[in-house]
Amino acid sequence: MTASIPVAKLADVRDGFVTLMKVAGKPVVLTRIGDEISAFHGICTHANYMLGTSRLVQGCQIECPVHGALFEALTGAVAKGPAEAALSAIAVRIEGEDVIIEADWPQQ
Repeated sequence: MTASIPVAKLADVRDGFVTLMKVAGKPVVLTRIGDEISAFHGICTHANYMLGTSRLVQGCQIECPVHGALFEALTGAVAKGPAEAALSAIAVRIEGEDVIIEADWPQQ
């Protein structure tokens, strides 16, 4: 069952940065480039490392701090290995000042 979960205030998701949070005990990464916000499961698909200390490079790619894999910040697609699989996207929307994800796990 999918649940709508408010995870952040729009003002708290900084443009050009990676924001990591835990939602129901699971890591979620938010990225913002201009007016576009994307959400992904916050685990690197290469080494199962939490992307909490990752950063955006070249203004639009999430860099895994362990082996340097790069993922497109708006789609999660692999931009550079060693990762071979994209980050798993989570539906996200803005309602007023709230950032809300559509999670397939229950809110705790």
